[in-house]
Amino acid sequence: MTLTRHDDLSLKYVLNVPGGKRDDAALPLVVVMHGRGADANDLADLAPMVDHGYRFVFPNAPKKFEPMPGYSFGYSWFDGWPPEGDSIVQSREKLLALIDGLVERYPTPEGKIVIAGFSQGGLMAIDIGFRTKQQIAGIVCMSGAIYEADQPPLRNLPVLLVHGTEDDMVPLWHAQRTRLVLEENGVRPEYHEFPMAHHVTNESMAVVRAFLRRVLSD
Repeated sequence: MTLTRHDDLSLKYVLNVPGGKRDDAALPLVVVMHGRGADANDLADLAPMVDHGYRFVFPNAPKKFEPMPGYSFGYSWFDGWPPEGDSIVQSREKLLALIDGLVERYPTPEGKIVIAGFSQGGLMAIDIGFRTKQQIAGIVCMSGAIYEADQPPLRNLPVLLVHGTEDDMVPLWHAQRTRLVLEENGVRPEYHEFPMAHHVTNESMAVVRAFLRRVLSD
């Protein structure tokens, strides 16, 4: 796979293109948001685990993560958990603009877009996946949740929820609640719990890979 870094759209991002493919090749688009305290490079290693001829984009969150005054590492999509005040709004607007910019820049078959994320990025995946004007194939939320205080307009899209039963950073009940809220609004998510903490495993990524192949198949 070819890895390049870009900073000329609304957010910086890392681009992964399958080996032998040009940047201007028509490929399904998978946008993956990292978690709190990480950056665009954090999840780039996942691309080879699920690669099936997709273009992967890993955006960099706009906010520096500062767990205490004068000390920062990595980036975050919003303050607190759940998001505090309107701290999520800037990231939402930048991500929606990024997706529009990516579709304009890279040839993408109509409807062949998946919005995915881990932890904070999983919350953002649900938040913008139901808001983007682009036609998308599905949403993947890994170890994340829905933001009920500013809930997006839900509709029946393919959604994958993956969560660890031993997660002490975003406890399992967040995923269970997300599933319930989606179902109450006519969305039937694919739901998986795994015996893991706040991370991904080969087993959980196999489920993600199968979901992508299903929703992005011709």
